Amino acid sequence: MRKEYTILTVIFILAIAVGIYWYYPTGDDVRIVKLDAPDTLYLGDCGNLLNVTFRNNAITPVNISINIENAIIDENGTSFTNINPDSPYGKFTLLPGDNTKNFLLGYLTPGTHNVRVKVYQNGRLIDKDHINVTVPMPYRPKLSLLPFAYRIETTDDYDVYRIYGYLLNDMRQSDSSDISVQISIINDNTGEIVLNNTDNYHIVPNRIEALSKWKGKPLAVIELAHNESSNETYVPVPNVVKGKVGYRYRVNVTALWSDPWLDMRYDQWYEEYGQSFEKKGYWYYYGFRSEKYYEPPQFDRIITTHDEFIIPSG
Repeated sequence: MRKEYTILTVIFILAIAVGIYWYYPTGDDVRIVKLDAPDTLYLGDCGNLLNVTFRNNAITPVNISINIENAIIDENGTSFTNINPDSPYGKFTLLPGDNTKNFLLGYLTPGTHNVRVKVYQNGRLIDKDHINVTVPMPYRPKLSLLPFAYRIETTDDYDVYRIYGYLLNDMRQSDSSDISVQISIINDNTGEIVLNNTDNYHIVPNRIEALSKWKGKPLAVIELAHNESSNETYVPVPNVVKGKVGYRYRVNVTALWSDPWLDMRYDQWYEEYGQSFEKKGYWYYYGFRSEKYYEPPQFDRIITTHDEFIIPSG
């Protein structure tokens, strides 16, 4: 009798052990076999995916839950925990074999981010892995005015200064940029602004562009008369100043570039395309709300460059 009791006890214990083994997969039954993500992402670039491949070595489907850290990080360096064991998006049923799940990546903070994935079965950690994603500091475009030059033509009646300007656009972008260029000419004797014009230029990246829309023509002309000013219009030159010999003119040129997309709030973008956006007054980057009220992004979106010279220079 005692022998039969012992046999039944052993069978009962084995049944419990098999049940526990069946219900709680071991690390060899369910594990992460591959993490795949872009090595480099750009600030505010959302839409790239973290691909996680799980392997279920059991012969039946297995329910798991996961926790993902540092997949989405805001401008304060805070990781969103929207993928966790308590989230509907953090619970899965794995079929036997390999199962690949996709998760969103997005960053508003530069640096190397360690994305950590943990797998749970009924609250018990059964596997974990990690992958690094690098977000470089945004490239600050370089916009520079090359030193201005002028050509002087002297006659018995006039000294004519033809001014030429050039802009170097080192934006490293695939498309062209719109640059606003302002030219001001000031009578250095009186302080009076005698000319102030602004024009827009479509500049090709990584190329030197003349600040004249008329090929071979100067950006500006300053005529200094020995007696009376001439009747010459200097068409098609748009910036023309006429004065007397003895006058000095200060020429100021300022070029400005403004990022056309990142300088716009996300809610304004929605409104521009005819969609409503309920929350107003905050910066939005591809759906992530910044808690900074109306505060610009982390690096300059407006680049300016300036040059100034005197005519005549002596």
